[in-house]
Amino acid sequence: MTTRKLGFSALLVAVYERLTTHALTLTYAFYNHVPPNTAYPYHVIGKPMGVRSARFETRDTEAEDNAFQIDSWVDKTSGAGDKACSDRMNAIIQALTSSALSIMGYNAIHLYLDYSEIMLDPDHPELLLRHGLLRFRIDISPT
Repeated sequence: MTTRKLGFSALLVAVYERLTTHALTLTYAFYNHVPPNTAYPYHVIGKPMGVRSARFETRDTEAEDNAFQIDSWVDKTSGAGDKACSDRMNAIIQALTSSALSIMGYNAIHLYLDYSEIMLDPDHPELLLRHGLLRFRIDISPT
């Protein structure tokens, strides 16, 4: 019997590598921890969530159903309204879903967008700061 471990770290590394090397998102700034005084726009990869662990009936393996979130922070210097934030979010979705993620120690079984939203950040009304939220779900199994 093997010891179970969470795939969060390997998953977030794979997401970061994909987004920082994909042609659609190559020029975007991605962080897990945002340094102080970082200029907008930028994107935060994180909030890994283990949704459940379940045995897949079609395979003889344990699989994890995980979720992770990408927060996009876009201010008025990037464009007026929701469009600039929406365009960046669409590029992120396309980059992540264009092909299977390569996750060290795991097989990526299924990745999909679970939730999305754009809101005006009430804490900084003078910036007209848009906060875009993308939550993805992915099923992974150890190799």
